[in-house]
Amino acid sequence: MADTALDTVEPDREGTNTVDKPSRFKVPWWQALILGLAAGAGGSLIGVGGGIVMVPFLTIWGMEQKRAQGTSLAVITALVPVAIITYYFLGNINFSFALPLATGGVIGGFLGATLCQRYSNRILAKLFGFFLLVIALRMIFMPPLDEIQALNLADNLQYLRSGLFGLLAGLVAGFFGVGGGVVFVPTGVILAGLPQVVAQGSSFTAMLPTSLAGSIAYRNKHSIDWNLVKWMVPGAWMGSFLGSYGADLVPGRTLQLIFVVFLFYTGIRRVIATNRGSNEPESCKVK
Repeated sequence: MADTALDTVEPDREGTNTVDKPSRFKVPWWQALILGLAAGAGGSLIGVGGGIVMVPFLTIWGMEQKRAQGTSLAVITALVPVAIITYYFLGNINFSFALPLATGGVIGGFLGATLCQRYSNRILAKLFGFFLLVIALRMIFMPPLDEIQALNLADNLQYLRSGLFGLLAGLVAGFFGVGGGVVFVPTGVILAGLPQVVAQGSSFTAMLPTSLAGSIAYRNKHSIDWNLVKWMVPGAWMGSFLGSYGADLVPGRTLQLIFVVFLFYTGIRRVIATNRGSNEPESCKVK
């Protein structure tokens, strides 16, 4: 089958156009499918949405940053339900923690996104990078938890306490412009005592309403490339299933170390970007 290039569109300068204009950004459909597969597998394996994979590649391919973020978030919204279903049937979601976390996360995410529109956070973004590095070190040196004991601890958490965790995580995620998983997963492991794989499944449950709300916001600003999304989503579905199933097979400590590497990468990337005066937006980024 011959490669079919996907034409994308860009909004006008006011961002309020109703007729899409052709752009120079083109990518073969199979590359979009593979990118969705990689993002779904990698994101589901460590409990994050996959934007950390999609956004850099889309921008390298020539897509405008804001549109890349919106397109990535639309794909994440589609793959999260697959991850939730797979994690659930493998017994790796604790709803007593996840549901209040989701409620608090939506409220906190809205507040954080509102605040980040008012303040320049170049310095705070650097501090957040160091914060992620501290979390990574904490996860490396924390003593291994007895799985049964950790699950019992999670089951006995008060709903209010979980909601407050979600509020804090959503506030940080919304303000610093990172996806919920990078905050929700350490919250589950460090503060709630959940095993790594259960924290990841619970993170996806909390991520669903926040990613949906973000996708709607980007859609209203004409910042989603639907022609690209329709090819990335099938790959993301398959990748999400494989990654979620893989997370159940990988030993908990190994899975935790993989997530720690991701934290180190994200934290160092933000510190270096702010030091170099990167062209990346200073706040409100979606990962």
